[in-house]
Amino acid sequence: MKIGIGSLNKTKVEAVKSACAKLQQTFPYLQNQRFEFVTMGARTPIPDMPLSQEQIIDGAVLRAQYVFKQVPDLDYAIGLEGGTFPLTTPALSPDVLYFLQNWVYVYNGQTGSLGSSPALPLPGTIVRQLYEERRELAEVIDEFSGRHDVRSNQGAFGILTRQLLSRTHTFEISVINAFIPFLNPDYA
Repeated sequence: MKIGIGSLNKTKVEAVKSACAKLQQTFPYLQNQRFEFVTMGARTPIPDMPLSQEQIIDGAVLRAQYVFKQVPDLDYAIGLEGGTFPLTTPALSPDVLYFLQNWVYVYNGQTGSLGSSPALPLPGTIVRQLYEERRELAEVIDEFSGRHDVRSNQGAFGILTRQLLSRTHTFEISVINAFIPFLNPDYA
């Protein structure tokens, strides 16, 4: 099975490979499959730091569709995007909550499926820097944690949850969620 991954980021690539290994253990007809992974950067018109759920989802969809068009003979293309978004609800009005979340789109050339990670509430200090100062999360989380290149390692999820949820793990969950409608016959 040939799978295109719309990212060169090692945490995202690792998440896809780990998710596929778990899916292979769960779904019997995948057990004899040999996975071939093709990775490539997939630029989109979406900002580098998506600040809405729509931008995160659009980024994942556009990355998967781009990869599918670029790489011949793919069974699936996977687009992965993470970002933050505001949430308002009448029950909490007038409060606005801000969350970190990952979305994945799995595309087979004809149809696709979305999957997401859990949504993690963001602390006010990070929200202000993202939405008022218009800074990118990668820069903000590096300063917040006192570490360098957090996005290529444990990610903001890892820093904020003290490694209970790493960036790789949350993208892995998203990949599994997106693949399930393709693999589980109960979705027919």
